[in-house]
Amino acid sequence: MQKKRILVYLLFIFFGFLGAYLVLKNGTKATNKIVPATAIKKDSLVDVSLLKEVIDFENNNEAFISTYVFSSGKKSCQLGPLIEYSILITKMVKDIPSFQNLKKITVSFNCLFRKNNPDALYVLSIDNKKGKNIFWNSRPIVYNKSNDWTEQKLEFTIAPEFLNADNKIVVYPWNRNKKLFYIDDITVEYIGAAIYSERSANQSEKSNLFLDFETEAGFSNADNVKETTAHSGKRACDMGSGKEYGPSLNKKLKEFGSAFPKIISMSMWVYPLTDNPKTVLVASVINSKNETVFWEGKSTENEFFQKHKWTKINALFKLPVEKFNAEDVLGVSVWNKGKTDVIVDDIEIVYGEAPERKGLESRVDPISIYEKRFVPEKNRPPFQTIYFEKQEINNNNRCSITPLNKSNAIDNFSPKDAFLVGDFIRDKNNLDEIICLKEKSRGMFSYSKEKKQFIKHWENTLVSDPLWNSNTNAYSGDFNSDGKTDVLLVDKKTNIWKVLNFNGKNWVIISEGKDPKKEWISNKKITDATVINKNDTLFAGNFIPGKQTYLKLNTDWRFDLKLIEIEESGCRIIGNVDFKGYPKDYNPKYFEFIKMIPGNFLSKEETAIIIVMCNCVDADFSGRKCDQIENLPFLPNSVQLYNISPQITQIFTDKY
Repeated sequence: MQKKRILVYLLFIFFGFLGAYLVLKNGTKATNKIVPATAIKKDSLVDVSLLKEVIDFENNNEAFISTYVFSSGKKSCQLGPLIEYSILITKMVKDIPSFQNLKKITVSFNCLFRKNNPDALYVLSIDNKKGKNIFWNSRPIVYNKSNDWTEQKLEFTIAPEFLNADNKIVVYPWNRNKKLFYIDDITVEYIGAAIYSERSANQSEKSNLFLDFETEAGFSNADNVKETTAHSGKRACDMGSGKEYGPSLNKKLKEFGSAFPKIISMSMWVYPLTDNPKTVLVASVINSKNETVFWEGKSTENEFFQKHKWTKINALFKLPVEKFNAEDVLGVSVWNKGKTDVIVDDIEIVYGEAPERKGLESRVDPISIYEKRFVPEKNRPPFQTIYFEKQEINNNNRCSITPLNKSNAIDNFSPKDAFLVGDFIRDKNNLDEIICLKEKSRGMFSYSKEKKQFIKHWENTLVSDPLWNSNTNAYSGDFNSDGKTDVLLVDKKTNIWKVLNFNGKNWVIISEGKDPKKEWISNKKITDATVINKNDTLFAGNFIPGKQTYLKLNTDWRFDLKLIEIEESGCRIIGNVDFKGYPKDYNPKYFEFIKMIPGNFLSKEETAIIIVMCNCVDADFSGRKCDQIENLPFLPNSVQLYNISPQITQIFTDKY
């Protein structure tokens, strides 16, 4: 028995030495993990991050952006019944540093699911110089029922034969079943083999910095960094008690090598303790004579920063490198210009060229790459974007259709109002007028090309008018076939009708009776279940001059506006509609409650649209009926006039 025990002990010792020998023998081989610099020897072959891109959607305003839920900041990417594809991140192979050594690409992101498993995929595809797909692979997005943000990380191995400099790499989420879920904070990292040296190890510190104030390393003027309300961790920079200057980070330009950075990008999280903070994120360059040769700042002034809430501020400055010397110091600092009580945290700095803007709509359906087909299919995304351009009406982007700025005036349009459109006044221009039907008043307006503004022709109150009252339904049309637009009023109870005509000053009755003709008030419905659903609102007009088209609006879960036409085989989607030319962020699609009124306000041959927009306080607001309107300082209620962009008009004129 004892001999057996000794034999077992000897075997343990033998295999122990054998294992140690094998470990030591193989210890010099390359590892597949990213190893900390302190754990590797100089000139060892290691896996390193060749390039990393982070997309947090805070500067993205595409149609798939959601502001209702988010993992960080104020925005995320929403995928759902109408969004099969969203954010496409593209990278030319030649733009990846040391791309010959690329081995794999990792994609990490935060994901939030609802009730149903979307069974979605994250896709990586590679196209050659001619645009032909040469590689396609996918990884499942793992479903989590927690209804909370969870982190996911996926990995794609890249074979050496795909590392041609002119190849293009594309990564994107594919919502193949069109279920609702959200993604945010996407990080794409390009990982490859490299020989370790202290220079390469410190390179990332030269180009990317993140200051979370959990330690005081790396920056000066840290006396106001302490444990307080923090965006992350426990520590932040408290700029209260009248403190004017916060932490700063300074680097000599020679630390970046012979090529000075031409661009510096920065972001900072701000937590105001009072209203109207005046905090500036500053980049500056000081020469050896202590002279300022460059200074730029991004301020919270004139922007809405809610009290006791973290809000992110972003800045990007071009640096005039031709003015700089190697000994000049590039500094990033926080200036509490208004000496208001504010806390700042999590400052991120990127020195160098900014990555190309992400999230633009793909011109090729990504799944067609996988299925080896490039023929566009009718009414299948992605669609081209058709822009409507804002026209000047000199109302200072207020809710008044005219320059008048008087509360409760008939000029102040609201999405709660009803409107009639037509050529009610006989004049030379033959353009349409618009009648606003408020609860207690009426008014008629037309656009003046000379003044570039709307002018008022008629106004009254229901109390003083025997014709217009709240007991009637109003319609516009040519009810007596005289070529001029009339107004039809139908009593809601008795069905007695009156046709009114405008004589230049007032409305007069030209005919009346009981039970109006059905064709006067019938609304011809367009049916095509593949394109039109029950909650769509259609607006008819010649939005493309000389061509009958329709705008199709759906706001079930986001603003979705499309331009369509009617063919013999049904409806055809011409493209997605977006807007340009608006001031600041006053894009109509960002407002909660809008009303679109088409009419020939600018030209008899082309239909324009007046858009009345506001936001709603109602907790159960569905996008159609609002009891209490809210005027937000950063997105004020507004009335704007749009028509289709001239470039689009030319394209369709040439085509048709």
